[in-house]
Amino acid sequence: MTTSTSLAALAAFASPSCRPPTACTSNPTHASTTMAGGKVCFENDNYRITMGDDNSVNICNKNTGENYLAWGDPHMQVDGQQAFDFWGTTTLSLDDGTKLTIQTTPWANDPSMTLSSKVTITNGDYGVQVSGVDSNKVGDLGFEETEHFGGLLDALVDDGNLLHENPFGQGFLAVDSCGRLHRVDQEYINQTDLQKGGALEKRFAQAFQQMAGLLALTFIGSFLSGLAAGKGDCGERAGGSQAPRGPRLGGMDDTGADNSFVMVMGRSNPGMSWFVAAAGWT
Repeated sequence: MTTSTSLAALAAFASPSCRPPTACTSNPTHASTTMAGGKVCFENDNYRITMGDDNSVNICNKNTGENYLAWGDPHMQVDGQQAFDFWGTTTLSLDDGTKLTIQTTPWANDPSMTLSSKVTITNGDYGVQVSGVDSNKVGDLGFEETEHFGGLLDALVDDGNLLHENPFGQGFLAVDSCGRLHRVDQEYINQTDLQKGGALEKRFAQAFQQMAGLLALTFIGSFLSGLAAGKGDCGERAGGSQAPRGPRLGGMDDTGADNSFVMVMGRSNPGMSWFVAAAGWT
């Protein structure tokens, strides 16, 4: 679900008794947003993100010098080199816990293509939503920010395709529905961008990503059975043959009950360290 309500409406909707006192609000990276030189600039301790009325979103990691630029329809450059194109809603999870979600809109000159249109940035209780980034209409660039409702704003804006800044080098990483770690390239985007009809499990992934700061996917019941018949399922080899079954979770083998498990990889906000865990079901 994607929210179209303004932050002012969001604040008005929440009752005064639900608003946290100013002293208790959390802005862990000292984020703020300004408008200067015809561009909106978000800045915190670790990042500077500028957005123009020309389809551009420029992200600079002040600690590593890494630079990411979404531009055009939209292309993503990493340190000046083309990395991939994307079309639908895409979220970049940055190393300090900042989340940046780019929502797109059809390009007026060619509706089969899309442009970056709205950008939502959250960290702790701080949130800002930048609109009018696309060039379909010039002169409508603006932003609304909140010091109280960042978490709620994050919950209301669909992540779409979730990518993580690579802490080990350039670009982005992602974890697929089978718990496999991928370096994000054009092939991965083609398979997972929902605007282009990404993989079935990716369409439902948002329902299974509810733990804040963690990436965890769990499959249950008939949904798992449905995926088993699909291309690239965890239980199939590239050639389509069934992978041999090894020992099951809890010591059960092929003669036991139809139990299974999936390896889940994720990263916690405080240390941003990767972890691997096994989740089982019957």
